[in-house]
Amino acid sequence: MNRHAAFSFLVAVVASALIWALSPLLAGHAEPWDADGPYYIGALLVAGLIAGVVAPKSPWAHYLGSVVGQLGYELLFLDIGPLILLGGVFLLGFSLIFFVAAVAAAYTRNKVWPGKTKPEARR
Repeated sequence: MNRHAAFSFLVAVVASALIWALSPLLAGHAEPWDADGPYYIGALLVAGLIAGVVAPKSPWAHYLGSVVGQLGYELLFLDIGPLILLGGVFLLGFSLIFFVAAVAAAYTRNKVWPGKTKPEARR
């Protein structure tokens, strides 16, 4: 894994775990998908947008990091029940929301603020 992918992965892990860590405070439920209203979907969108702006490279790492961050938080800090496997499958789907938001933000960031121009492109 190159350094861009590792950074994207780390940003996604932290952002996704924070969704779960802040859920009791912001949504009133230990598991964000149990919250009434759009908390979980909104949190995934916002976290994905932030992650895509902060780390715009290696989009696959955002998806993997989102799954690992959310599942890791569940396994480390919540009581595990018999539905953990089903929850893991749902996380695969919900992480797509994070991924799409991260890709959209990264694309927009690269268009607005492309960074250094390659020497070949200056000719």
